[in-house]
Amino acid sequence: MRKFYLAIIFVSVLFFSCDSEENTELSDFEVFCEMVANDAKPIALSAPQRSDEMDANWDDYLKIATQYEVKIYRESNFPVTLLFPAGVTEGKEVAIIYREPRFVQYEQLKADLEKIDPIEAARRFGRLLGYNPQGINELLMKNTDFRTLDSFGVERQVTHLYYENVDEAKNFYQEVLGFRSIDSNRFMISEDAILQLHAMDQDHPRGQAKSTAIAFLTDQLPEWYSDIQEQGVPIKYTYKPREGGPHDGFVAIDPGGYLLEFEQFKQHPENELFMAYLEKAPRIQTDIENLNFYGSITWTYHNDLLGMQQFYEEVLGFQLVADQGWTKIYRTSPTGFIGLVDERRGMMDYANSKAVEIEWSVSDSAMNGYFAKSIYWSEEMNGLIGPEKYRYLLR
Repeated sequence: MRKFYLAIIFVSVLFFSCDSEENTELSDFEVFCEMVANDAKPIALSAPQRSDEMDANWDDYLKIATQYEVKIYRESNFPVTLLFPAGVTEGKEVAIIYREPRFVQYEQLKADLEKIDPIEAARRFGRLLGYNPQGINELLMKNTDFRTLDSFGVERQVTHLYYENVDEAKNFYQEVLGFRSIDSNRFMISEDAILQLHAMDQDHPRGQAKSTAIAFLTDQLPEWYSDIQEQGVPIKYTYKPREGGPHDGFVAIDPGGYLLEFEQFKQHPENELFMAYLEKAPRIQTDIENLNFYGSITWTYHNDLLGMQQFYEEVLGFQLVADQGWTKIYRTSPTGFIGLVDERRGMMDYANSKAVEIEWSVSDSAMNGYFAKSIYWSEEMNGLIGPEKYRYLLR
């Protein structure tokens, strides 16, 4: 399996390794055959070569492909997309390594190239090559002027909530939950995940659907549950830990009716990458003795989960760190996360008007100029309005 792991590391650069020695070229080719055979890549490509170089390698390619029970195709008219500079394959041939029906998929892409948007063509080809959305974004940013929000450097996430009695809400977060205040209405959940509390206004009136729940990530669920009960905070869902489950938690209700999920994620196939990020998150001590948090998930509720997933990955460029099927969790700042929820299974229903706004602070001032050209840009709010009308402030 050594070659398989090496291939994972070098997958994005081997395609351009045109000057390798012959034995290295065959070794690389074998790596890609192994990856296709093990479904690590839908299709794979040899290094581009002159026809005489391909002639010299072809018999060895056939033997290796037979050994791994994959097929190969000699392509002399390689499709040009925005993923790679056109000159890389100009006048050269590429061996395509595949198993059915992936070659049909490749031929369909070639037939559609002139009919579809160039960015979508590049994404479609990237998916066929096995790149994840972040990998495709990186190649597009390398070869075009395309950018994602994440590429501008998101440093902090602020979740804005709205209250009829904002002083009562401030007292709750400061005195009952012990959050440390940054200023009069901003409270620190984790190192870079913030809650900001507002009085209701014209855009966020009384009776407006919440359309969000906030998860506070902690390894101290029994202690927090005991403390919350002692202080008489209303509980919507009680603490019932499950052996072997992906996460445990309970849900409380704040003075404005927002749902607060105290949650602990555990080692589980759907959480493995998420757990690696959470391991490094600093524990932020609250004013409640010995109790802390180290991250936050702002849950949002959607009709079209797939469409929102595409927006988060292709426009915002955030990394999917946990996939629960009907929820998708994205890392949006170092310890701040957004969870997209299918409203048919979540704690809340979808609503067009929402009593929540999300803010991302970025380090690169060029961000506003770039996103001002986006179809999602709102000059009035200096931010983005997503496909399902969540509002994202950019600072």
